[in-house]
Amino acid sequence: MRALRTAALATALTATSLGAQGAEDAARRTPDIPAQSCLSAGAAPGDAEPMEAQPVLVEGLGHAGLDADSEDPEARAWFAQGVRLIWAFDEAEAVRAFAEAQRRDGDCALCFLGEAWARSPTINLRGRVEELPAARAAARRALALSDGLSERDRLLVQAMAIRTGDGEAFGQTAYARFLESAADRLPDDSTLAILAADAQMQVNEEMEPGSPSQRRLESVLAREPDHGGAIHFYIHLTDWMDRQHLAVPHAERLGRIAPAASHLVHMPSHSFYDVGRYEDAAAVNVAAIAADRTFARVARPTRSTYRWNLLAHNMHFAMNSALARGDGATALDVARQFRAEYLSGEPDPWIRLMGSSVHYSAGLHGEPAEALAAPEPEDAVDKVFHHYARGEALARQGDGAAVAAEARAIRRVRTGVRAPSLGAEGDALAEIVQRVLEGRSAMLAGDHRRAASAYRRAMQRQRAADFGNDPPLFWYSVRRSLAAALLAGGDAAGARRQLAASLRLWPNDPLALYALSLAERRAGNAASADLNLARAQAVWEGDVTEVPLSRI
Repeated sequence: MRALRTAALATALTATSLGAQGAEDAARRTPDIPAQSCLSAGAAPGDAEPMEAQPVLVEGLGHAGLDADSEDPEARAWFAQGVRLIWAFDEAEAVRAFAEAQRRDGDCALCFLGEAWARSPTINLRGRVEELPAARAAARRALALSDGLSERDRLLVQAMAIRTGDGEAFGQTAYARFLESAADRLPDDSTLAILAADAQMQVNEEMEPGSPSQRRLESVLAREPDHGGAIHFYIHLTDWMDRQHLAVPHAERLGRIAPAASHLVHMPSHSFYDVGRYEDAAAVNVAAIAADRTFARVARPTRSTYRWNLLAHNMHFAMNSALARGDGATALDVARQFRAEYLSGEPDPWIRLMGSSVHYSAGLHGEPAEALAAPEPEDAVDKVFHHYARGEALARQGDGAAVAAEARAIRRVRTGVRAPSLGAEGDALAEIVQRVLEGRSAMLAGDHRRAASAYRRAMQRQRAADFGNDPPLFWYSVRRSLAAALLAGGDAAGARRQLAASLRLWPNDPLALYALSLAERRAGNAASADLNLARAQAVWEGDVTEVPLSRI
């Protein structure tokens, strides 16, 4: 089961349209995400602080699929925006949209239902007991206004009344059971099907292939292939099931469906990364970063740690995806943004760990002189990554002895008086990067046996840490480095076994494919060698054959 890193991150925790500049930036970096129309005349993003600004209607947020029980066109428009924002996991802005709908029609039952829904738990935001009183009040108001609703809408209101209940926490299990029954009662209703699937996912993360949630979401996508909410939840579900390939055809459409919703622009990267489409994973995150910045400028959303952390997640994903294929330009550009946005003050521990990719980018693709001239930071976690970046820069220069010195510096941090401040995941990362540099140094010295030993220890720590693939905290599979050391030492068969195992978890990894091509050629399998080399060249940015075994 993939680790749910987004959830861990999040819980640490007059109509206008998207402005042309930000949307065009996204389209330029990711051609299949179209630009939207220009910001309406008279709007002045940035004139007010986010907490003070009035919400605005935004185009490009995707499909709603649910209509308000109101004759007021403005109430209907604000309600639809709230639903679209919920599908995009922008709950705070959804609350503001539903409040606007309520202001225009105080008798709109679904406008109050929407508020209760937006204040309730999600896959990313668990618990939310602080929102329960307001959610309960909104749900009760919706119930009081529900007499004239359709059967489907009455079921939605009843489900939310059950969810908000009378207890001290949201009634998630009872809510899920009710929605399962409601979805069975009206099997062709997409909203009920999606909410039933989502509710089950929230109470049961151990989803297996063929679950009712999978069947419900697939039935919606068969009827409404452009339903962004259904695609969003389906990407999550297939990720949990380790069946990411099932979501790829749907993920390919999501950015075009909702180009203004940064989280929906980002979501395809979960599927793309896990099937080895690293260039696409990087591109959609670059587009999501642009969409987020434009939305912030245009809509001036309420500030929140959750929104800020999701942007960090997009940047982290973009860097790791770019690093996976040797795209130094993208990795360094996003690293610059991450450093400015998140590392200039005192980031929280999880943000600091994601910031490791800033250092990976610098060491692997920055100017070596800059990495070597950077001052040593005070924080223990940052100190570890600083020395790793120096070590990778020195490995590029072929200075094995200096690389070994950086590995020793990391070991001193791990065993020093400040070691406890690394935390469990920080210490795991620290050992991994220490052992990787030991392996790099041994490879440069021609001691392939010692290199294999160091890489094996790094691989074992990486596997034990189980960082997940969302994306992983360390940027590549160290098993491929072990294979490179075995290959350099003459063990082509052992290298092939390790590379096959590595590629099962990191499909289409171009450096693993390149190493496999070398191992196959050494074994006399010319056709297989040529095929794997061609696959590697198709993914890698540049000439993969220029990468020495010491850096694989």
